[in-house]
Amino acid sequence: MKKHLFIALTIVLTGVASISAFAQGMTFNHGTWAEVKALAKAQNKLIFVDFYTVWCAPCKQMTMNVFPQKEAGDFYNKNFIAYKVDAEKGEGPALAKEYKVSGYPTLAYINYNGEVIHRLTSSTDVKELIEHGKLALTPRNDYEQLKGKFAKNELNKEELYHYFVIVKTKGDDKETNMVFDRYFDAVANVSAETFSLITDNVSSTDSKHFKYLEAHTKEFAAQVGKEKVENFIRKEYLQEFQAKVWYKSFPTFAAYQDAKAILQKQINLTEKEALAFDTDYYLRAEDEENYMVNANKLVEKFYYNDDLQISNVLGGGSRLVKKEKNLLITKAWAERALAIKDNFINNATLAMIYKILKNKPMAIKYIDISIEQCKKEKNGYEDRAGMLKKEIEDATY
Repeated sequence: MKKHLFIALTIVLTGVASISAFAQGMTFNHGTWAEVKALAKAQNKLIFVDFYTVWCAPCKQMTMNVFPQKEAGDFYNKNFIAYKVDAEKGEGPALAKEYKVSGYPTLAYINYNGEVIHRLTSSTDVKELIEHGKLALTPRNDYEQLKGKFAKNELNKEELYHYFVIVKTKGDDKETNMVFDRYFDAVANVSAETFSLITDNVSSTDSKHFKYLEAHTKEFAAQVGKEKVENFIRKEYLQEFQAKVWYKSFPTFAAYQDAKAILQKQINLTEKEALAFDTDYYLRAEDEENYMVNANKLVEKFYYNDDLQISNVLGGGSRLVKKEKNLLITKAWAERALAIKDNFINNATLAMIYKILKNKPMAIKYIDISIEQCKKEKNGYEDRAGMLKKEIEDATY
């Protein structure tokens, strides 16, 4: 049962599996990785790869608000083969490992030989997405020359930065950090430019660049604003801890609690943040009961009026929740999301939960509503919603 819910939510919430983005937006190929590389070779194009996960809110924002834009479609459909990779499904885990994906979304520009030309790990708007595409299309024939001069410590500041941009796009963390360290040493000072350099390229809260920012917090605040500096520092600590939770870096619950206590002293966690971390910890530990207790608190106290956050909880827990009493709670969450926003995603999500609960009439009712909404919006998801309906109709209990 959980498998079907996971597949359904993946399809509905992130728009993968044999559908493209909206009509005028970017068109994504749906073949295997080998087929996509072969197509890129035949058309002499780079491949634009969107590495995403079903639980990643910024990934969903890109899918719903950026990729469908006409400007994105006009540029990317002409210059790239676009391809989506669910980093936790099918070929995704192996490709994410091969290309050293460490955060989501990761947007990679790869040639038909499988070599990374350019990449970024963050969501972005249409304008910046197009600029990154232009950068990926720019030849970098001077890489070997710059690499040789770097080894001899003969690069000036401008050359160091150019070389840094090149190695960063190749995704080699060791080389990138080494080049950035040298460039940072050459240009570091308390200024708005240095703050932007740190925020765009910080690798961890233990890096010397981040420590430099922390050591000069007041001075940087005078340059760019206290709130901006404090928010960035806080965000980095939160994201780093989130990654440790998600990748099961804590061997025991006690180790997790100790690490969270340290984080609390560093940035003063809010109740919402602490509860969200606990929810994710139990999700990754595959502890269904404790996950449901914490997730329900999160939805009831903090996400009750946010259908997107509720859908994030549903997407994450769909792989774990098995017990009927807990499935009924997820149904209540889905009903709440639908009450907040009556759209094709929320109707389809509720339909698939009813399917798992073996209530075929109700499942068909809501998937039919979803299909009609797709038709009315002309959003490109009608065929996929129709396939979900067939899955519901064919279900045997």
